[in-house]
Amino acid sequence: MLLAEILCLKEGAKILGNWRLCATTLYCTLEPCSMCGGAAILSRIKRLVYGAKDFRHGADGTVFNVLNNPHPIHRVEVCAGVSAEESRILLQEFFQLRRQR
Repeated sequence: MLLAEILCLKEGAKILGNWRLCATTLYCTLEPCSMCGGAAILSRIKRLVYGAKDFRHGADGTVFNVLNNPHPIHRVEVCAGVSAEESRILLQEFFQLRRQR
């Protein structure tokens, strides 16, 4: 299983021709999980922007503290809560439609 953030990081690395995404910003609707947060750190992205908190798997302090723990190699700047309510509604509508199919 690959999550959206991982797919974006892989595609960005392919486009830039380098796995180090140092000057990039990753935008997410939902707070990344620990796997995606770790991938963001290891990919060396500069900034992560996300909307809604993930109360089941969030890795920016909601459940886990992957993104806001000091890492010996790289630290990601995190901007949380951007359009949080709109993100929450968008996600709810998306999954409601998926369940109806």
